[in-house]
Amino acid sequence: MPQHMFYRWPLPSSMLNQELIEWLHLVLTPEIGSRRGKNLLEKFKTPKAILEASLDEIAEIENIGREVAARIVDERKKVELDHHLKLIERNDVKLIPLNSEAYPVNLKSIFDPPLVLFIKGEILPQDYFSIAVVGTRLASFYGRTMAEKLSRELVEKGFTIVSGGARGIDTFSHQAALRAKGRTLAVLGCGLDITYPQENKKLFEEIIGNGALVSEFPLSTRPDKGNFPMRNRIISGLSLGVVVIEAPHKSGALITVTHANDQGREVFSIPGHADSFVSKGSNQLLREGAKLVENADDVIEELEPILKSKINELKADQTKLSRNAQDKEQKPKEPVMVKDSAAASQEETAIYNHLCAQPLQIDELVEKTNMDIPKISGILLQLQLKRLIKQLPGKLYIRN
Repeated sequence: MPQHMFYRWPLPSSMLNQELIEWLHLVLTPEIGSRRGKNLLEKFKTPKAILEASLDEIAEIENIGREVAARIVDERKKVELDHHLKLIERNDVKLIPLNSEAYPVNLKSIFDPPLVLFIKGEILPQDYFSIAVVGTRLASFYGRTMAEKLSRELVEKGFTIVSGGARGIDTFSHQAALRAKGRTLAVLGCGLDITYPQENKKLFEEIIGNGALVSEFPLSTRPDKGNFPMRNRIISGLSLGVVVIEAPHKSGALITVTHANDQGREVFSIPGHADSFVSKGSNQLLREGAKLVENADDVIEELEPILKSKINELKADQTKLSRNAQDKEQKPKEPVMVKDSAAASQEETAIYNHLCAQPLQIDELVEKTNMDIPKISGILLQLQLKRLIKQLPGKLYIRN
């Protein structure tokens, strides 16, 4: 198919590059969802090749056939790219396609990852250490208290909180993460130019500055009921585990649990009051084998093997980068002095400099500095309060 059929007007330099436009065109084409799109990419390798493929070539793909292929060929000509590109620019939305290094590692591993993520804010590598906290929109005072407590504790341990931006448990979890100066991701069931629920407008603005709003739905997609089960697989897919706080028997949170089980994620549940209808589903999860959670340490204990594996991987990568950097340097760098409005001690500077090459645990800092653990813990806390360093899960420390 001729290139001009896709792009009919010169694009400003500030907008998406050609490859991203092709990804956008692909997801805007009716009949091409995440699973079908994944099959097409396995055959054709790039969105451009899919968009230029003939009816016969598309019909050969498993579970497509000539009827669907004909609709794809017809519908891809009708996509209003100009309109969507203007919406993306107007709303300051970023696109992360499936083939990007910026695409979240956890989500990429699921069976049916979205072909493109629409983002407002930033997803960072440290968001690998994410926990989903979900539950009912009709949260009780107890449910709210537990959502806020657990989210705060997880953030303080270095985790990112993932939820769905809905009323109730979702909202309380996002708010607690932000109050604790942590990161949070809200996965929405509509386009990112639509605020739903409307009362969370201010919350969403705060999340953009300390995490991201995430959606697989193109801009202007309404929050239709059928979107939310699809959205829920992204909540669990972004996370290492899912914690349920108050869920009735028929609850969207339980759909998230189904996705989590299919994706091999850990499932946790906070026990609820026996006589409360909003706890019927979450208590049932405990009877079916979900891990009982009372605090963040219960989550971390269960995830410890995964955390240790990832931390070792990160440390190996950092060591490799450090060695490569040292090979390029003609002479060692001078120690970096900690700059802050308050005078930094020599001990703070020493700790800070030991973190320059790779993330370290407290035991390793003890060996390098000959300070005792209480003293190092105090210094690390001061450096965190000054936002010079951050703590990752597993009591691993790294520079900001």
